[in-house]
Amino acid sequence: MSYDSASRELELYATNTECYIAPVIKTLSKKYRAGVFSLDRAIDYIDKYCLIPAAKQYTLEHGSMTDKWSRLFDKATRQVAAENIARQWVTEFRLGNFWD
Repeated sequence: MSYDSASRELELYATNTECYIAPVIKTLSKKYRAGVFSLDRAIDYIDKYCLIPAAKQYTLEHGSMTDKWSRLFDKATRQVAAENIARQWVTEFRLGNFWD
């Protein structure tokens, strides 16, 4: 998988699996409403609590036995996906769309 397609694939997998994205966006919604939201911290939070578990599960479901999740979705790939997710949700928050 190329760099762009890997980050997009992970982004789509994570955002379409509610058990990964819902708790993270609920937390970020609360932070944004409270006025303590930081985009950099949100990107790190999305990576740690959404994308890493999603990458592990994706590798189990779609990878071979010798594939490592950290090779398929390295830090730079996850960073691109996390930035895209965070920026999309910041736009939604500015429009008043929160995930309660």
